[in-house]
Amino acid sequence: MKQEEAGYKKDLQFYKFCAYGFFKNLRFFDPFLLLFFLEKGVSYAQVGILYGIREISINILEVPSGMIADIVGRKRSMIFSFVAYILSFLMFYFLSGFVGFVVAFIFYGIGDAFRTGTHKAMILAYLKKKGWEGAKTAYYGNTRSWSQRGSALASIISAILVFYSGSYKYVFLLSIIPYLIDLFLMMSYPSYLNGDNMQSDMSVGKLFKEHFLSVKNAFSSWKPFRLIVETSSYTGYYKAVKDYIQPLLVSLAISLPFLMDIAEKKKTALVIGIIYSVLYLINAFVSKRVYKIESVFSSIKSGLSIIQLVGWAGGVIAGIMYALELEILAILFFSLILVVQNARRPMAVKYISESFDDKLMATVLSAESQSETIFTSLFAVVIGFLVQYMGVGYGLVVISGTLILLNTVIFAVGKKS
Repeated sequence: MKQEEAGYKKDLQFYKFCAYGFFKNLRFFDPFLLLFFLEKGVSYAQVGILYGIREISINILEVPSGMIADIVGRKRSMIFSFVAYILSFLMFYFLSGFVGFVVAFIFYGIGDAFRTGTHKAMILAYLKKKGWEGAKTAYYGNTRSWSQRGSALASIISAILVFYSGSYKYVFLLSIIPYLIDLFLMMSYPSYLNGDNMQSDMSVGKLFKEHFLSVKNAFSSWKPFRLIVETSSYTGYYKAVKDYIQPLLVSLAISLPFLMDIAEKKKTALVIGIIYSVLYLINAFVSKRVYKIESVFSSIKSGLSIIQLVGWAGGVIAGIMYALELEILAILFFSLILVVQNARRPMAVKYISESFDDKLMATVLSAESQSETIFTSLFAVVIGFLVQYMGVGYGLVVISGTLILLNTVIFAVGKKS
């Protein structure tokens, strides 16, 4: 993609944004998180509760953290976020048992709450300063593609680590290194990305009051709420179900007729690492070119609706294939859930940014993230119990099929209104 075609230039800050995403997604635990919990004796139902607790802790702090970022400074909020993440990784490594993981997830939730929305607001503020607002989808999609490259590399490195160590817990310790790098990278961001309020002579108390009134006015009708629900419901679904590809990959690894002479966990680690890496590279390819996907649709809203339905349909078919014990087909259609998330996310950010004041952007994007956490916590608990009592396949069919029906009804009602 040529810079002049995309409508922006790849300057130093562009590469900093890319580096942030790359290191942020070196979460070496991601491909093995569910397997780590199962190995520690945590049931599927408890996993659902743990994911729900993580999202609830994010939910409580989401909007307040966005307001703090807009008022006290976005860089400061991001630095605090990475400190909370690092503490959570240490807890996952040293603590054990359901209660210990609850505490670790609360700190992880604090990190997420102060990060989500804030960095996107910094990118949008930078584009506005440079006059590149027409390139939002292309710019954010390109920086996001580096996040997926980071995930691809993390999958391979974590697989090698699990293969040689024979344990899942070391992936949390290794994840501290890239998050320390991101912490120092954030300190190097230009000060104006803190936000306009940092140059104000008003007291912090008055700034909070003014900001609160502005947010209240922005959400004075139902349209902003509906917009945020439209953009956040699929992300909530994606976050709740994405780790359930791991049992599918374990089943596939066990059934493979080669590598029979190595331990089951090591064989599983290799298969998971390779498949996750390929998936993330596909996501990087899609994310970088999402502006071309956007141009196919008459509007961003219709594009989001159609793409999300494709993702949910992939969940239904993946569940059916899993129930029929067709692991390879199940993995292929499950992968569609992940690819759709990366195709739609830059479009969703642009959709929101064009509907709200730039000065409120961290708060608004945090409100959207809060909506995501509500959906994720609800879906995580539901899918946890469905899988516990119905199995992964039927659980996916039920939750994905229900969301297709609900969103079809909402879309139909929205067209009439």
